[in-house]
Amino acid sequence: MFESGMKEAEENKVIIEDFSFEIVEAAIKLCYHHSLVTNTTLNEKMILLQFFDKYNIQSLKENLESYLISEINESNVCLLTNCSLLSNASKLEEKCTKFLRDCFKSTKPICDVDVLDKNFALNLFKNAFCHLSE
Repeated sequence: MFESGMKEAEENKVIIEDFSFEIVEAAIKLCYHHSLVTNTTLNEKMILLQFFDKYNIQSLKENLESYLISEINESNVCLLTNCSLLSNASKLEEKCTKFLRDCFKSTKPICDVDVLDKNFALNLFKNAFCHLSE
């Protein structure tokens, strides 16, 4: 932004209104010290993933996405699925989808099914069945 001739370069500042100060501060710190991700809550990590996606900080997005994949379980898979959709995190979405399919097959209970993105849930349900050709 500062090197592009955009308004931010002329004014020498960036105004970020769609993320809290704490998230912006954590994102900046993560740019310099990658291990700080463990000091944040799951919700903060999901918001940071959205931040890194929006501002195209690919290396941190990929690192955080890999970390979140390792944290998938029955209590957070629906929240992480929604996060993957909002953050264009295809690897996370793929792993959450597989986890949900496995839970569906084994009738394993999961939390927060009611908050799962409706279009995603519908596609997951449709793909759970064998399709017959007419």
